Amino acid sequence: MARSIERISSRPERWAGLIILLFYTGLSLLSLYLMVVSSLTHLGVSFDSSDLDWYPKDWAWGNFTGFFELTRGAAWTWLRNSLIVALGPTLFNLIFSAMAGYALAKIEFPGRMLVFWSIIGVMVIPAFVTLIPMYQMMFRFGWFDTFFALIVPRIAGIGGIFLFKQYMTTLPSDLCEAARIDGASEWGIFWRIILPMARPVLAVMFLLDFSAAWNDYFWPYLVTNSKDMMTMQVGIISLVGVDQGFALQLDYGIVMAGALMASLPLIVLFVALQRFFVRGLTMGAVKG
Repeated sequence: MARSIERISSRPERWAGLIILLFYTGLSLLSLYLMVVSSLTHLGVSFDSSDLDWYPKDWAWGNFTGFFELTRGAAWTWLRNSLIVALGPTLFNLIFSAMAGYALAKIEFPGRMLVFWSIIGVMVIPAFVTLIPMYQMMFRFGWFDTFFALIVPRIAGIGGIFLFKQYMTTLPSDLCEAARIDGASEWGIFWRIILPMARPVLAVMFLLDFSAAWNDYFWPYLVTNSKDMMTMQVGIISLVGVDQGFALQLDYGIVMAGALMASLPLIVLFVALQRFFVRGLTMGAVKG
């Protein structure tokens, strides 16, 4: 009887939570929906809130081909650059962060906690504080307007080390000890035991890093100035500028079509990794 009363009394709270969840979900998806509608509409050379509609009125499918025509084929170069800049550093960062996280979580060595708390201290430094020193380094190295400036600063990250360390701490240490007794090397333990068990956090880290690199605009804008080195985000913004030399008439519907195509890889990636993403975010919290 007490359980039935508790269930009945908890129903309003569940409905209230569901309504709030649906509201914020719809609010989050609203911008994506409006982008899809705008990409299928002839918006013209001006764009404001009055141009937004809940459904396409003329179904301008030609906006997608018009995007490549407007950029004179440069969009394929931007897409290639974005893929290189996002995929390459993300893979390197996964390996480096996983190895560092394993060392901090499962290997006893002098100064381990000092290293860990130093990492925590570095994490509180705002990223924008390092922009000017990084920009000066790229210029002095002669890497300005090259892939080195876009890739090298992203090869290793502090946040990934922290995430892997916290996750690997929850993994049973008895497996590592048993493998050491059997004569396995630290690299063998890491590669054959720890890394397969860390697939959820690998998926989370890959998705977060890839998304951050793919969507980054400010840093590629700082260190590149030629169309051949632009990423997709910088290239799309350049379409609305007056100094980029695109001769065809601008239509904001075409720009929105390009923005939608730039968003599709992340949407597909999140759907593909959603199962691991949710598991990786919650497993550490459940195990403490």
